[in-house]
Amino acid sequence: MPTIVHLLLALVLTVFLAAQASALAFVLRSRRAVSARGARRRTDLLWTSIPVLLVLFLAARSWVAVVDVHRPAVAATGTPSQSVAAPAARGAHTTP
Repeated sequence: MPTIVHLLLALVLTVFLAAQASALAFVLRSRRAVSARGARRRTDLLWTSIPVLLVLFLAARSWVAVVDVHRPAVAATGTPSQSVAAPAARGAHTTP
């Protein structure tokens, strides 16, 4: 996908993540008020946080695609391209 698509997706997911985080904070505050009246289950927090973690993963993946973390590491190795290295690999012996 083009970089602009990843950028737009990353921005949308980041805004959505902020909205989800504020909603999660509201749910956690509401649970504290209700928990005094009844027992709360540990799985409630797990099921509440799964959507937030999913969007966090997708947003991070989109930001990595926008920033393109892997490209500088490949460029820093200094390995010649295949087209330049191909004649030497074929055993082309030239005498000066």
